[in-house]
Amino acid sequence: MSLTNVVNNRIHLASVIKINWNGRNTPCKSIYLQSRYCKGDIEPLTVPRSACVTKGDILQVEDGSVYVSCRNGQARILPIYSASDIIQLGQLTLPVLVKEITEPEEYQAYCNLTSHHYRGKSLFGRHAPLVLRVEYPLLPLIVGYIELATAFFACGPRREIFNAPCQLDGVYWEHWDLNTAKRYISLFVRIARCVVHPELRGAGVGQLLVKHAVQFAKTHWQSGGWKPYVLEISADMLKYVPFAEKAGMIYIGETEGNLQRIVKDFAYFIKNKERIQNKEIFSGDCCGIVDAKLSQFRAALSAYQLDTLRSQERSDRELFEHFLDDITKQIRRPTLDRDARLKDVLSYPKPVYVKGLHRDASKFIQRRTSELNISKKNMDSNFNFVPEPLNASIQLKDVSVEFPYRVRRTKLTHQVEQAFGLSLDTLTESILKNLTVDIAPGEIWLVTGISGTGKSTLLKLLAGELSPTDGNIFLPSNAQIGKLEPVRSTRPLVEVFGDGDIQRGLYLMNCVGLSEAFLYVKPFRALSAGQKYRAMLAALLAQNSNLWLIDEFCENLDAITASLISEKLLSLARKRQATVIVAAPNYERFLDTLQPDNILLLTGITKHKVFSLADFQTWIKQTK
Repeated sequence: MSLTNVVNNRIHLASVIKINWNGRNTPCKSIYLQSRYCKGDIEPLTVPRSACVTKGDILQVEDGSVYVSCRNGQARILPIYSASDIIQLGQLTLPVLVKEITEPEEYQAYCNLTSHHYRGKSLFGRHAPLVLRVEYPLLPLIVGYIELATAFFACGPRREIFNAPCQLDGVYWEHWDLNTAKRYISLFVRIARCVVHPELRGAGVGQLLVKHAVQFAKTHWQSGGWKPYVLEISADMLKYVPFAEKAGMIYIGETEGNLQRIVKDFAYFIKNKERIQNKEIFSGDCCGIVDAKLSQFRAALSAYQLDTLRSQERSDRELFEHFLDDITKQIRRPTLDRDARLKDVLSYPKPVYVKGLHRDASKFIQRRTSELNISKKNMDSNFNFVPEPLNASIQLKDVSVEFPYRVRRTKLTHQVEQAFGLSLDTLTESILKNLTVDIAPGEIWLVTGISGTGKSTLLKLLAGELSPTDGNIFLPSNAQIGKLEPVRSTRPLVEVFGDGDIQRGLYLMNCVGLSEAFLYVKPFRALSAGQKYRAMLAALLAQNSNLWLIDEFCENLDAITASLISEKLLSLARKRQATVIVAAPNYERFLDTLQPDNILLLTGITKHKVFSLADFQTWIKQTK
């Protein structure tokens, strides 16, 4: 019997009797059902691997949709979650699809992203990825994903926030204690991973993915027979990358980490590993988290044995005791080498953010964070990267630049001299002639024109690297000049920008969209062209300047990256009230995104013209 026949025969309830995962490299799984009202087998349902259903669940069919019956509602498994949206890359608007994985190419792209970012680390327990699919020639099919998973059983900030009388849509507890946690942990779902294509960092893709994770959690997620009321995320990177906060999630504190209990926990897991495996101690959906922790301990112990005791013959007991001793030493006197060896088992305090998925949960979280006076210090306040804006205009009055040069008189050059009436003794090249411009504080100017019209020369004049032949240049008394230039250092970027302070380094890199762990530790030479521009912007911010000079802007970038970089430059300049002068002959890819206040068009030795942006755009249309 097919699902269509089930619906047509008004058979509304069926039990899940078996699930076939169809192999590791397929995007879907098969659900085998047994009808509660009709005899005969029902054809298996094919659903995404992310569908929140397991053996023993009761499915309800209504108007062509299939739901899992939960204690507090229904969680949909069909139709799959699939929602259209857009991402704005500068002036380029791209339609995208956020969806559960159903196609082999989507699953392969998801696996490739996971392998690149997480190096084979697996999620345990129930987890459901949503991929961001885009159809655009210059981008891969999948440019990011977000993955939900069962919540961690222990979470200090959650315990503190919810340790009060709480009424959530008919669910009530007086205190959040161990018994409450065991009973209601499935009311929480966490964001386990959020991955964005490196070239699209800083474009709001992470916030968009969180928005759809919220919707998916409301409609499709269930665990242990409960639909969730709270979405949470906890990760080290949230100390430096504020995408959760930008997506509307609320900071509720930091986890304790496991430094104070790691030795005790490790000994307990090793002593009771068989009972844990047999689910004699833990059962239900929390087993996935317990399995993950036990797997981490085993992997760490195995790696420790290979790395530190390769040449020594030791019993398992001696190895275990030596391992615990190393953990104790690391807690008391940390070293980089020991931290690297123990990174899979040591857990440091992490920020926790939450978002209510139900109005009762949202109100409760807001009330409790206010009562407990929980707030997160904005990282912007830790660093003073906002100098005073220019205190006066930049003025160029009748500025001219000539370059005299000499040529050795030879037989051939003398013939040219005679034929064309030249004097090899008085050769000069005029670059600028009688240029008069007034640039107000905080303005963004684009200087454009064909090659040889003086764009780079003008920037050198403003930087003090050249002096005018005639005329005068007046810079404000508080002018601090910064230039967009390649980073010369071969050190990892976090060291270049951090200057001994990791928060400073990551803050600067995140400001320009270099918010990925692999980029933090790369040297400048290993970056792509777009990433190099972002790194140069970070270096510009670090100079604490209020006059930014940028030559050959976006010359070697594709249209998407040029649009993203110019949008980032505009945002940073406006936020810091910097005066920006950008020189470029090819402005078509970024003009609308950069939105300069004025355009200086250099067309020859004695000709120049200043346009507003609107007038320049009109002039372009008229001359085409």
